[in-house]
Amino acid sequence: MRERFLSIISAVVIILVGLFFLLNNVGAFEDVELDLEKLWPGFVFLAGLAFWLQFFMDRARDPGLVLVGTAGVLLGLFFFLFTLNLELPFETENLSGPIDWDDSAYLWPAYPLIGGIAFVLMSLFSRKRDELGVGLVAMAVGIVAFPFTLGQSEGLEELVKFWPVLLILLGVVSLLRFAFLGRRR
Repeated sequence: MRERFLSIISAVVIILVGLFFLLNNVGAFEDVELDLEKLWPGFVFLAGLAFWLQFFMDRARDPGLVLVGTAGVLLGLFFFLFTLNLELPFETENLSGPIDWDDSAYLWPAYPLIGGIAFVLMSLFSRKRDELGVGLVAMAVGIVAFPFTLGQSEGLEELVKFWPVLLILLGVVSLLRFAFLGRRR
């Protein structure tokens, strides 16, 4: 029953997307400038939503669907920054005005941040929490790197000297986990 419902939903979405682009190609949206060059991140976004829908509709509830779905949704939204030339709600030393693909050199920390969020959400929907550490580390990389790439790192240089503390903490957590959880397995 659920598989049939998903098939129907998928077919309707494909028909609506096709109809939208057909109407666009024949000039139905003359006042609006729409082209595939600007809207392709919508396909990434919709694919991510489809994975989320599959996760909630499937009885097995495979947490891998959450990972791919979250990454698709967030990457689709992120890519819209570039294709629609949107502006950030704040100005930085390195970025001002509409965002284009040349600005990706400053916005690369979004990739580990998005991956980290996807791994954290996957671990929340999983019986095992093995991916949580990977997700938190990736998110930390993205969050810490953003101020440096955006030119907003005043005062952070001193703090960066202590990044090995994160490795030490990760090692301690791993040892404690092995010591206490390893015996129960």
